[in-house]
Amino acid sequence: MSSNTTWETPAMKILLPTDGSEAAMAATTVVGQLAQHNPVEATVVTASYDPQHYQFQPWVPEWTDQENARTFKTLADAKRTLDRTCQSVATRHVCGAVVPAILDEAKKLKSDLIVLGAKGHSAIGRLLLGSVSDSVASRADCSVLVVRPSETFCFPRIVVGYDRSVASREAVAEFMELDLDEDTHLDVVSVVEQPYAYVGGGFTGPPITLSPKHIRPIVETNECMARKIAEQYHHTESHTPVATHVGEAIVQQAEATNANLILVGNTGHSMLGELILGSTSKYVLRHAPCSVWISRRHTKTTDEEMANDATAKAGDAIAPN
Repeated sequence: MSSNTTWETPAMKILLPTDGSEAAMAATTVVGQLAQHNPVEATVVTASYDPQHYQFQPWVPEWTDQENARTFKTLADAKRTLDRTCQSVATRHVCGAVVPAILDEAKKLKSDLIVLGAKGHSAIGRLLLGSVSDSVASRADCSVLVVRPSETFCFPRIVVGYDRSVASREAVAEFMELDLDEDTHLDVVSVVEQPYAYVGGGFTGPPITLSPKHIRPIVETNECMARKIAEQYHHTESHTPVATHVGEAIVQQAEATNANLILVGNTGHSMLGELILGSTSKYVLRHAPCSVWISRRHTKTTDEEMANDATAKAGDAIAPN
C-alpha cells in the first residue's frame, strides 16, 4: 500500500488463519483485495500441535525444526502478499489445537472478521466445509468470511439474506461500510416461509394458501432495504420467494445468479449463551456454491434493540386464515 494512502474510517481488524493450502491462499487473496479500497489491519496466524504433548518421542526435535521452517515460509508468503495493500500485517505462530487457537487469537485481538478458506467435496461434487472452517464459523464471536476458491476472488454478484431482524440489518450495515466496486450487483432475498397444516403422525397436509396481505409486509420490507442499498450500489434487486426452507431458497438464488458471495446475519445462541450457527446460517454455509459471509456484528447491539427486534419479528409472523 502506498505510504501516501490515508483512511477516514477505522481499520478493520482481520484475522487470517493459514496453513499454506490452496484454500488458505485464496483467503489471503481476498483479504488483499479487500484492503485495496478499505483500511485493513491483518494478523496472519498458523497453528501447530504442541510438541510438549509428544516430548518423549524421539522424532520431536526433527519434527519441530521442520514444522518451524514450514510455518516460517507460510507466514512469510502470506505477509508478502498482504504487505502490498494492508495498513499493517502481523504474523503469529501458536501451538495447540487449531480451532481453539484461532478463536483465542480472535478474542485477544478483538478481531472484526475472520477470513479462512473452505476445503472438501461431497460425493455429489458440492463444496463442503472442512472441519476447521466449519468449527470456526460456528463458534466465533465475530463475523466470519469463508472463502471458496473460484475463478474470481472479488465479489461482483452478492446475495443478501434479509429478514428484518437485528442480525440481518447489522449484516447489511457491516457490509455497506466496505468500499466495493460501484458495479457490484446485489440481490436482496427475503423468504416467505410456506406454512403447512399439521395433521399428526409426523406428516403435513397440503400447503396453506397465503393471501397478499400476508406476503405484502415482507415484500415492502425487502424493497425498502433494497432501495437503501441501491443508494450506494445501483445494481440492486429485491426478491421475495415463497419456500418451505429459508436457507435453501437463499442458496437457490445464489445458484440462479451465479453469485460470488452470500451475506447472512447469524442469530444462533446456545443454552449457555454462546454464539452458535442458526439453522439458516448453517444451511447456507454448508450448501452454498460460493463464499459465505456470516455477520455477527449484531452482538454489539443493545438489549433494547433486541427487544424491538423481537417485536418486529412477531409482527411479521404469518398465520393462516
